[in-house]
Amino acid sequence: MRCILLQTGHLRDREIIALRDEYVKRFSRFGTLTVVEAAAKGDAPVWPKAARWRVALDERGEQYSSTELAARLAEWTMRHGAVAFCVGDADGHHGPTLASADARWSLGRLTLPHALAHLVVAEQLYRAATIRAGTGYHHA
Repeated sequence: MRCILLQTGHLRDREIIALRDEYVKRFSRFGTLTVVEAAAKGDAPVWPKAARWRVALDERGEQYSSTELAARLAEWTMRHGAVAFCVGDADGHHGPTLASADARWSLGRLTLPHALAHLVVAEQLYRAATIRAGTGYHHA
């Protein structure tokens, strides 16, 4: 399983980065989770070239339970290979990035700081991988 966690803008909070890195490390048991920070530039989307399926985090996107996300992630990776998840910066997504997404995922109706949303995505991708693998991390 290959996933890319794309952050538009830069994370500065060391504690959030450390927690995120722990989930990236844990994810390595199931595949690769690569973190990329990118700046939006003009009219070009920020998606990495390796991404075969692009998911934008967006308040108007689909909401999934953790088990539903696990099923989606399995489907997306089997069909497309590498899947990129893009978290916008404090002002949201750059228009071309959002427009070029293949899917939109909402973490819910809460407003979260983008750094915290980034961390939640990392944890949920790890959780989805553990659900698919049948480990005891997720308690249904």
